[in-house]
Amino acid sequence: MRLAEMFLNALYPRGLTCDLCGRDARFGESGPAAYLCPACLALLRPAPALSPPDGLDGAAAGLLYTPEAARLMHRFKYGQGRYLAETFTAFLPLPEAAFACILAVPLYPAQEKRRGYNQSALLARCISTRTGIPVDSSLLLRTRDTASQTTLDHEARARNVRGAFRLAGEAQGLSLLLVDDVFTTGATLGECARMLKAAGAGNVYALAACAAELYAGGAYVDRERGSDFFDAF
Repeated sequence: MRLAEMFLNALYPRGLTCDLCGRDARFGESGPAAYLCPACLALLRPAPALSPPDGLDGAAAGLLYTPEAARLMHRFKYGQGRYLAETFTAFLPLPEAAFACILAVPLYPAQEKRRGYNQSALLARCISTRTGIPVDSSLLLRTRDTASQTTLDHEARARNVRGAFRLAGEAQGLSLLLVDDVFTTGATLGECARMLKAAGAGNVYALAACAAELYAGGAYVDRERGSDFFDAF
């Protein structure tokens, strides 16, 4: 942890103000209520069950990407809100320690340097702390700085990330958990999973902090499946 972060954590300890509105104080709560006041917590909606795109054996998200969740995510990614990794993790369906390791979707090194951190890696670290599953930050690498996916449609997103990742280690037979920030069409996670499967990985599942509504309301949603998709393990 950076020295500046340690100083801020000491000066402004978590659990004193709401992460969304910044006003309400909470003491001794657990789960999402430890980070959000009751009014803001009521505004957030859980993500529905997702049917995974090709390459993934399962996918789940914590929150639907509503305007309120988007405000938290924007602060998390662009506003130095590293602490929000804990908030988003509190909404995730967490697995038992049945995976060999957790892989965060990597940023291109220049982009990570500009931002100062990889938000997906922060999520992966929080998930690891809660589950005991180790994080492997060296197995999956990003080889080019892709354009933002925000304005692209499904097909363009898939083309944009095609060939943007490479493996730097052995994946044969491993059960892996991929972690990303926002699940929209699943193009990025699907590309990572296809590469891992081509290298011999076993099961590849994905967790995302949020699922975009256009995805959650589309053909990939399987409302017969609950968030307990880890039960296969």
